[in-house]
Amino acid sequence: MRRMDLDQVVAALRQPIEDFVGETRVRIALLINRSGQVLGQYGFTRKYEVVNVASLAAAANAAASALAQLTGAQKWVHLHHGGTTRQLFIAPILTPAEEIILVAIFDEDSSVGLVQLFFDQFGEKVSKLEAFREAAPTSDQSNFERDLEAGLEHVFLKDE
Repeated sequence: MRRMDLDQVVAALRQPIEDFVGETRVRIALLINRSGQVLGQYGFTRKYEVVNVASLAAAANAAASALAQLTGAQKWVHLHHGGTTRQLFIAPILTPAEEIILVAIFDEDSSVGLVQLFFDQFGEKVSKLEAFREAAPTSDQSNFERDLEAGLEHVFLKDE
């Protein structure tokens, strides 16, 4: 997504993310596009954590999509990992404009069932947002890194 489109997208996603966090009691939520560009976040305190999670989630999404195709599935639904103190949930949201990925990290105050339940509602809300009604022009190769950095500036630094 181009740098000039980010203000509209970040503003449109702010309330749905806050609603999702409130309903599910997740500790951390991150929305990225397929390239790993940050579109929204809740709960991170360090910029490098956002960058790390965004890049790993983009890679996990690409791998899960490829594995789903190998099995003949139309799409993958979600990934869940239950750790000893925290759990991770990653899932794609298909909008008319593009696929975006939700990363949610939660502890014993929530459950994977609760996250799944509200994820479906969250995905519907996001898909209907004006910012995701039609595909925006993508960044060209020379501006790709600048536009990735712009995502962090828009959602992380403005919240400080």
